[in-house]
Amino acid sequence: MVRNREILYFAAFCLGVGAVGVAVGFVLSPAAGVLALLLWAVLCAGYGVFTLWRYRQLAALSQYLAGVYGGGRALDIRDNTEGELSVLKNDLYKITVTLQEQADQLAKDKGFLADALGDISHQLKTPLTSALVMTDLLADPALPGDRRKDFLDRLTRQLERIRWLVGALLKISRLDAGAVALQKAPVRLSGLLDKALDPLRIPMELQGVRCEVTCPEAARWVGDEAWTVQALGNILKNCVEQMPEGGVLTITAEADPLACRITVQDTGGGIDPDDLPHLFERFYRGKSAGPDSAGIGLALAQAIVAEQGGRITAENRGPGACFTLTLPGAVV
Repeated sequence: MVRNREILYFAAFCLGVGAVGVAVGFVLSPAAGVLALLLWAVLCAGYGVFTLWRYRQLAALSQYLAGVYGGGRALDIRDNTEGELSVLKNDLYKITVTLQEQADQLAKDKGFLADALGDISHQLKTPLTSALVMTDLLADPALPGDRRKDFLDRLTRQLERIRWLVGALLKISRLDAGAVALQKAPVRLSGLLDKALDPLRIPMELQGVRCEVTCPEAARWVGDEAWTVQALGNILKNCVEQMPEGGVLTITAEADPLACRITVQDTGGGIDPDDLPHLFERFYRGKSAGPDSAGIGLALAQAIVAEQGGRITAENRGPGACFTLTLPGAVV
């Protein structure tokens, strides 16, 4: 306290004023001088006690901040009374709570990043190892032609899987970083469905899957067609992979002034109840996931739809799973 220059200046001022007052009092009369001296002493003592109390309050706040800085949790120091110290306590509490929340979020993000990197390395390790093995086998000049063709086909599939996985991860990273500028343009729903189904037509034909589409030709929606095709395509791919030979894929689309809704129903036996709460989590692989599943397709679809203010829900309905994609928009 004595090192505070402002306190020393004010104390010197009080001493000077008090000395002058006492001197004037004694000039007027001895009684007036004694009274002025007593008042001066009381005021100085009161100011000293009040200043000491304020410094103890500030010291407590300093210890509180040091504790938070040292890793402690933010305690509620608000007293909700009038005065500068109360305002300061409230402001410090708000700041420390905000910083604590940010630190908790950073720790959570750090843990998620570590888990994600582990999952990514695991997802890439298997196809890369398989590709390297097949590369070594293909280097054998004595390898029969039919075996060489088989290994080349397998190698191509593994490389395609790696390319898809890396591309999906880059897209999710761009969405997380806010580096994607989604378009707002009129989209014809029937055209959107055709583009999402196009890469799956041959696999569905080989699998004997029949597709039934219900979509009004005049239905329109305002949004980003390219990214939405990617999201819907991942949902359709997941459904086709879960269906047995001869299954039926039913797609229903509609649009009104409030939203665009696309429902995808398969006949693949449904989703395990334990998997439903985690279905859209990154790298989550359900009990019915195939050996080549990376657990990222549905997560990417959810991220794309969420970026446009929509949502995807999943449930078991009838003989299979039902996905509902809802996007806010307007009929144009």
